[in-house]
Amino acid sequence: MRKVKYLPFLLFLILLTCNAKITEEDLIGGYWIGTAGYKDGKPEGKPYCTPFADGIKFKNKESVYVKTYDENYEYWLEEGENGTVIYFRGRHHYLSYYIDKISDDELGLVGEDDFQKDESCYLERQ
Repeated sequence: MRKVKYLPFLLFLILLTCNAKITEEDLIGGYWIGTAGYKDGKPEGKPYCTPFADGIKFKNKESVYVKTYDENYEYWLEEGENGTVIYFRGRHHYLSYYIDKISDDELGLVGEDDFQKDESCYLERQ
């Protein structure tokens, strides 16, 4: 009977950790390289999230280096209707993706708006 008493608390803790919010601190450090597409929470196919498949490096809480264009972009995170959205703004680009933190060294990106709806990328920290 005592074990059953703690079961709801244990389930609450599991749900809480599964839905942990991603922060800028989670992104900073190392290069993130697109190694696959990302569908239904799993890596699948080839990466399709130009220009991030070549690698990005989050420099701080506001700036990310995009290797493809040899350019720094501004970025920020916001909570959207279907999860956390990461926005990127460069000189000539404005991009937005739903972002999933799979682990400390794995991210999933899925295009957020109609223009990018078919884009997805599974990124691994190098």
